[in-house]
Amino acid sequence: MGMTTTVAPPVRPRRLARDLVTKSVQVDGRRVSYAVGGRGLPVVFLHGWGLDHAAYGRSLRRLTARGCRVVAPSLPGFGSSDELPFMERTLPGYAAWVERFLDALGFDEPVLILGHSFGGGIATRFAHDHPERVRYLVLLNSVGDPRAMGATGPATRLPGLGSLKSMIDTFRPAEDLATTGLMQRTLLANMQRHPFTVMQSAQAAFFADLRTEMAVLAARELPVLVLWSDDDRLIPLTAFDTFCSTFGTDGQVVRGGHSWLLADPEVFGEVLDNVIQVQGGEHGARAATANVEVLRDLLATTSLPRTVVSKLLDGVSPLWALSESPEVLAADLVLCHPPVADGEVRAVARELPSSGMFRLTVVSHDRPGFLADTAAVLAATGASVEGASVMTWPERGLALHAVTVHSPQGIDADTWEDIGAHLRASVVEEVPATFVPSGRARVTRTGGGQDTTMVRVTAPDDVGLLSAICRWFADHGLSIEAAGIATDDGVANDVFLVDGEVDTKLLEAHLSRPAVRSCARLLRLLR
Repeated sequence: MGMTTTVAPPVRPRRLARDLVTKSVQVDGRRVSYAVGGRGLPVVFLHGWGLDHAAYGRSLRRLTARGCRVVAPSLPGFGSSDELPFMERTLPGYAAWVERFLDALGFDEPVLILGHSFGGGIATRFAHDHPERVRYLVLLNSVGDPRAMGATGPATRLPGLGSLKSMIDTFRPAEDLATTGLMQRTLLANMQRHPFTVMQSAQAAFFADLRTEMAVLAARELPVLVLWSDDDRLIPLTAFDTFCSTFGTDGQVVRGGHSWLLADPEVFGEVLDNVIQVQGGEHGARAATANVEVLRDLLATTSLPRTVVSKLLDGVSPLWALSESPEVLAADLVLCHPPVADGEVRAVARELPSSGMFRLTVVSHDRPGFLADTAAVLAATGASVEGASVMTWPERGLALHAVTVHSPQGIDADTWEDIGAHLRASVVEEVPATFVPSGRARVTRTGGGQDTTMVRVTAPDDVGLLSAICRWFADHGLSIEAAGIATDDGVANDVFLVDGEVDTKLLEAHLSRPAVRSCARLLRLLR
């Protein structure tokens, strides 16, 4: 296995595309701390009162796992962000700051903006004041209806102890203890750093009345999703009813308290699936088109004939076109020429500098179980698959699999040669694989297009998982046309475009650990 391409991937440490990293930027000469990660649909998340972006890390990773580029600032005066001037610590002031923050990051397209609690009020006002910058609004247990919170009379400029006490009550044990502890520690740190900002923002949240702004947004027909929880002790479901009726939407209620998305990030990701799929699909189609044009330009500098480039790029799946940078995908594509011979498996391994990871690109004639065999060969070495770009050309009978792997012990030249030998042998003999699920898998599906299905698998990233998924597809007569594979915190979030219908329940059962019956129940059954 050796280098055969004239287009090299970028020489830089590689992070998983869905990693969240904390950065800082200057806005109006003041420091702002924010989290950023992922690729795809631009999403801005605004946190709730008393918290910061770090408290929502697990929830935000559910968004990056679903193909979003997430930016989540710690609002001024919270986390490590400097506070706003005294007179700007209002909902209009925070909303105006959000625009300046996005300008500082160079955002030049409309975003999907999510706001939780106090952040929901800011998001609503931002969408109202800057309609050209918002494509979709998601509100989670949002402030904006003071009647539901028991606020009476007009808000004054002085922070009220009553509103502060009501907000602090949210941080008493209601969610699981770990979530409550995290919230309390974060609130205490914020009160120590910027106590007056914390008090002023509590006042702004408690008395926030955004019914007029909501009516304006409804008249503009801005798409809005309202999410609430059934045990919110701060903002009850009467506010949810107000939001839904004003926006003209049904909304959705989940189980949990005011901060349910911190306690149950998996549900948070699941309830946003449809919105992200629709919005992400529209955004992805535009981004994929742009990436393909960059690929054409890059491949024009190689020895690939122009006719071959056109045949490879015309009609490629957006899922593949967005799976990696154009530079990396171009390095993969040059392996597709000259045409592969019968029984040939063309493979190249590249070490990704300073990352401890490798990218294995495999090109061969497409056949049932090809990707399953590739994944099984890698699993046998103990390497974990961290990501993959998969594309097939049925009319050409060609398949391209590029897999990013990590091996704690490293992979030496002899091991690569062994991997290459097993890949070549897989053309005539199926590679056996052992997969032992350690937990529960979730499988969802949506229509990918004519006669195709988009399947998403979320499961513990056990050795052999990818091979087990692909083998199941092959055994059920389903071909994988494209795929995006990624892992985060030991959880695999894999997306496949397959040609046909998928029984999600059967696949879930195949990938999940069987339920363990209690000893008492087993004894009853034996009797």
